[in-house]
Amino acid sequence: MARGPEGVRSWPALVLLAAVVTAETEATNPGFTTRISQKGLDYACQQGVAVLQKELEKIRIPDVSGKFKLRPFGKGHYNFHSLVVRSFQLPNPQIRLQPNVGLRVSISNANVRIGGRWKARKGFIKVRGKFDLSVEGVSISADLKLGSVPASGRATVTCSSCSSNINRARLRVSGILGWLLKLFHKRIESSLRNTMNSKICQVLTSSVSSKLQPYVETLPLKERLDSVAGIDYSLVAPPRATADSLDMQLKGEFYNVASPSPPPFMPPPMAIPSLHDRMIYLAISDYLFNTAALVYQQAGAFGLTLRDDMIPKESKSRLTTKFLGKALPQVAKMFPNMNVQLTLSVSSPPHLTTRPTGIALTAAVDLQAFAILPNSSLASLFLLGLKLNTSAKIGTKADKLVGELTLGRLILELKHSNIGSFPVSLAPPRPHPGALVSRCLGSVA
Repeated sequence: MARGPEGVRSWPALVLLAAVVTAETEATNPGFTTRISQKGLDYACQQGVAVLQKELEKIRIPDVSGKFKLRPFGKGHYNFHSLVVRSFQLPNPQIRLQPNVGLRVSISNANVRIGGRWKARKGFIKVRGKFDLSVEGVSISADLKLGSVPASGRATVTCSSCSSNINRARLRVSGILGWLLKLFHKRIESSLRNTMNSKICQVLTSSVSSKLQPYVETLPLKERLDSVAGIDYSLVAPPRATADSLDMQLKGEFYNVASPSPPPFMPPPMAIPSLHDRMIYLAISDYLFNTAALVYQQAGAFGLTLRDDMIPKESKSRLTTKFLGKALPQVAKMFPNMNVQLTLSVSSPPHLTTRPTGIALTAAVDLQAFAILPNSSLASLFLLGLKLNTSAKIGTKADKLVGELTLGRLILELKHSNIGSFPVSLAPPRPHPGALVSRCLGSVA
C-alpha cells in the first residue's frame, strides 16, 4: 500500500497511464463489421449440431458394476460392459444469443440408444447376455463464451457452463436368467442414467476445446489478394453479443505484401443501424477503400500507358505529333511525324469519404506526354495535373437501388513543359446538382 508523499505522487502517474491506455483502446475502430442475426444462427445451427452429434456418438461409457440382493438367493454382483452408443438423435437443436457472453447451445428431447453386454455372478453361478438401453428426454444446455486475443486479433471460444438432464432410461436384457436383472432394473437404469448424464457435458466441453477452438485457430487472419496487396481481417475487439445479433469488428485493412506497414491514418468511428431482419449484414468503412487505394497507388498499379497502335485504325483521333500539333503547333515543329505516348498515373492515393447522404471521392491524376523518337526512346513533352471531386447519393425507390453521381470541382494545371508554355483550362461543371444520374435496376429486397 502506498503511504505518505510517495503515494500521493504515484496517483497522477497512474491516472495518466490509465488515460493513455483507455485512449488507445477506444481509438481502435474497425475497417468493417459483420453482423449475424438470430436468423443467421438458425441456419448455422444445423451444420454445427451435425458435428456435435458425431462427437456425442463417440462417447466412451465406463463399465457399470453393482451388487444385488435377492431372497432367498442372497447377494450377487452384476457388471455392464462394452457399452457402445449406437445412435444419438438431436431433434430440437437451438443456438441463441447470450448477451455479454456469446452463444447458448440448447438441445431438448434428444434420444440415445446404447448397446452392450452384461454378466452376473452369485457364488459359483455365472450368467451373461446382451442388453439395450434407450435413454429418452435428454436435454443439454451450454454457454459458449466468445473472446479474442488482443495481440493477434484471433477469436477464442470456450465452454463457460454446461448442464444436462435425462428424464428416463429403459433397459432391455437378454440371456439366461436375464429375468433376474429385470427384478431390480430401476436401480440399474438409474445407475446407467447417472453415468451417461455425467459424460455428456464432459464430451461437449472437450469438443469445444479440442475441436472447435483448434479449428478457429486455423482460420487465416490475413488473405493475400494478388502480387501487390493483401487484406487483414483480424479482430480489433472481442465479438459482441446482444439480444438481437452477434457483431464482429474486423480490422479491414489492406497492406502491401512486399513491405507491410501501417497506413498514415486511422479508421474513423463506425456506427451500424439497428437492423436484424436479414441473416447477415456487412458494414464497410471508407478506411477499407482508402487503405486499398494507398497500397495500390504506392505500388504503381494505377498507371496506364496509351500508344497510337492501341487506338482503332478507323478512328480519326491519333496519338501522333501531327494530330497533337493541331492544338499545340510547337509539338509538330519540334518532333515532326512521330508517335506520341501518354502515361496516366495517380499522383496521390484517391480518398473516399462516407457520409449519411452518400459518398465523396477525391482523386489526383497526372498525364505525361512523350514523343517516341526513331530510336524508340522517349522525349518528354509536358506534364498535366488533374484534380477532381465527385460525390454520389445512394438510396432506394420502389425496392430499387437508385444512385446520383455529381461531378464536383475540376482543376487542371500545367506542371511542366518542354515545348513552351501553353494555356490549359476546363469548362466549369454545370451547376445542376445531378450532372450525371446512374440508376441501378437491381432489386435490393
